[in-house]
Amino acid sequence: HLYEQCRDFLIQVQNIAKERGEKCPTKVTSQVFRFAKKA
Repeated sequence: HLYEQCRDFLIQVQNIAKERGEKCPTKVTSQVFRFAKKA
């Protein structure tokens, strides 16, 4: 359940990055996964 929320959040981040013409920032992605592991 929590993993699905994290995945949805990552998809949102990727979509925002695409809108800005940027690739998905790996730093943000790694931080999200760290947060998911802690929770």
